[in-house]
Amino acid sequence: MMYCGSEPFLEQVWINLIDNAIKHSPKGSSIRIYISEKPKTVAVKVSDDGCGMTGEVQKHIFEKFYQGDRSHKAEGSGLGLALVKRIVELCGGTVEVESAPGAGASFTVELPKEK
Repeated sequence: MMYCGSEPFLEQVWINLIDNAIKHSPKGSSIRIYISEKPKTVAVKVSDDGCGMTGEVQKHIFEKFYQGDRSHKAEGSGLGLALVKRIVELCGGTVEVESAPGAGASFTVELPKEK
């Protein structure tokens, strides 16, 4: 699938989402990346088998410096998902999360084909 967009910006989106999936998943588990095309958008979904998040954590994960899982504090600053959200919005898209405690997390980025 082809998508025309800002390569340096979108590279940061994919690096942050995949890095988070790795950090929050147990060793030996799977990380899945799905790409789908709709008439006006392209969607990329990054899913992991990690610890998952409560609804309360999900409400704040796109805020600067927020870290729902304090055990990974040394591995990041809490800026990654805020940056993802801002870049995706600048590209005219959306980012959503689906998660539950113990059930992993899935982040879906939807980007317009034409801006």
